[in-house]
Amino acid sequence: MRRTTLDLPRFGAGPGLVRTARLAARLDLDLAALGQRAVVITGSNGKGSTASLLTALLAEAGEHVGSFISPHLFAFNERFCVQGLPVGDGPLAAAEARVAAAIKADVADHPEDQFGEFEAWFLTALCLFDAAACNRLVIEAGIGGRYDPCRLLQAPVTAIVSLDLEHTALLGETRQAIALDKLDAAPPRARVFLGRGFDDVHADLESACASDGRELVDALASYTAVRRRDAVSGQQVSTIHARQGEFDFSLNLLGARQAENALLALELARAVRPDIADARWPVLARSAFARARCAGRLEVLPGQPPLLIDVGHTPAAVGSAIEAVADILDVGRTVLLLGLSKSKDVDGMLARILPHFDRVIIGAGYQGVAPQVLGERVRNLRPEIEVLAVCEDAGASLAAARRLCRAGDVLVGLGGLFWAAALRAQVLGLDADGPDFT
Repeated sequence: MRRTTLDLPRFGAGPGLVRTARLAARLDLDLAALGQRAVVITGSNGKGSTASLLTALLAEAGEHVGSFISPHLFAFNERFCVQGLPVGDGPLAAAEARVAAAIKADVADHPEDQFGEFEAWFLTALCLFDAAACNRLVIEAGIGGRYDPCRLLQAPVTAIVSLDLEHTALLGETRQAIALDKLDAAPPRARVFLGRGFDDVHADLESACASDGRELVDALASYTAVRRRDAVSGQQVSTIHARQGEFDFSLNLLGARQAENALLALELARAVRPDIADARWPVLARSAFARARCAGRLEVLPGQPPLLIDVGHTPAAVGSAIEAVADILDVGRTVLLLGLSKSKDVDGMLARILPHFDRVIIGAGYQGVAPQVLGERVRNLRPEIEVLAVCEDAGASLAAARRLCRAGDVLVGLGGLFWAAALRAQVLGLDADGPDFT
């Protein structure tokens, strides 16, 4: 299914926890029971990767896993997966029809209220996973945690993968405010696992957790001497666990952040499946990680020249992607394919991206900065960069790259979700879910 069948605005009428809980009751969804089987994942970047890796681990451990992730790249079904695979069109359409009927009945009783699409999608996911008898749920938060519908699950295990200044109008202007908002996805007495990069807000989080019995866990503290060897085909990771000793594995996802996400996912899996002896986890984890994929996260696409794309849409996210690219590629052999969304921190992203590339081809995806405007900003910020072409869309950008690149060059597509999706659609011949992707 390319698009949702629901006709709802992006956001509802103010905070939606009350109406979402009310609608769950109309749908006969037992949020408390579903929540006990759930792991909720929040954070600024890396949620999707961590959710995908955790799903692979739990499935390998014998769980029947339903995962709700966002955003999707091509088809709406990608948001709703069972055992890591998107649900079919029929079950998804039926679940949305069930939610739509419940919304219609609810609006008749509460005409002043308005549901948002993410609230409806969250309940659609629960309907699907309940019907599929999933005994474990992996739920990625949308924005923040305090008012996100995932908070209704009261999941006993939650994670905050990373922290960045994003959605500040909704979450707050400081890292402390954003961290505390995301923390509120976790109920009292929950275990809250942290990824890397929380030193400046750790005391704030500890204080908030102490007030209601939540346990803050530095998920990566048990791992030392993390060593990586990156290649275009994947990365090899070696580390030492405080109790289990040496642990090495292969990962299809590239970059230091993805290695950390894998270790975070492993600690989350161990938290919800403590019945599996420590001796089983290394073999189980190696098998799961070797198979795990996450489209658009430093994904290597086939063709000549080959193309790496990343959906990172904040300065920190593109910074992590560039670090990974620098580990495996000579900058002199790379050509940047650049397209940025109007709604993002354009100058902040350019400041992170441009110093690392000598050649660039500029284009635009859905809701992107006009190519000519972006070209001017690129030239002003880095006059010495060689602008090979300024193109209208992803197709023209790739055609220019194939015409202008030298033998041995590798293309690197950076700038955000819509741009990565547009490039991926062109390379793979897919029909992307957006009016201007082709």
